[in-house]
Amino acid sequence: MSRESMLDHVVDVISADGMAGLSIRAVAARAGVAIGTVQHWFPTKQAMLLAAMDRVAQIAEQASDARLSQADPDDRVRAVAQLLVPADPASPVSRVWVAFAAYAVADAEVRARYEQLWARTHAGVVGLLAAAAPRAAASALDDAASELLALADGLTIAVLDEPSRMPPARAAAIIRRRVDALLAELGG
Repeated sequence: MSRESMLDHVVDVISADGMAGLSIRAVAARAGVAIGTVQHWFPTKQAMLLAAMDRVAQIAEQASDARLSQADPDDRVRAVAQLLVPADPASPVSRVWVAFAAYAVADAEVRARYEQLWARTHAGVVGLLAAAAPRAAASALDDAASELLALADGLTIAVLDEPSRMPPARAAAIIRRRVDALLAELGG
């Protein structure tokens, strides 16, 4: 079994059972392999966790790259904003990302990795906004990116935890309206 396929099983365990359910034994059971096979790739739970964070970031970046083929800069901002909010309450990537965010509060190494990944996401959104509104001040772009990411975080939690109150379509409409308003405010 490859490291990548093992990571997919780690993501599945976290998505289904949260961080509390993550263990080398749980991943081995999910993958149908011996514990030693998991330990070959990930000698500790922490190593497994950090690799899973990178895997989820990679999956999200690939999805984002696919959406960035839009010719219009405004449409690229809209596409990425939509991607930040799950289209399904069972979204493994969103469920795992929220689990990482919660776990980062108590674990310094996870927090450092989370901050690094989130800073890269923030910089990407700032870049998209700058392309859509090239005359906007850097501070305004930074604020707009921070606002969009915070809104996406809140909507993601609502979609995952309260889908009857915040169905994905409602969350998508909310972030779409806010993106359009921000683009207008920025002059995009």
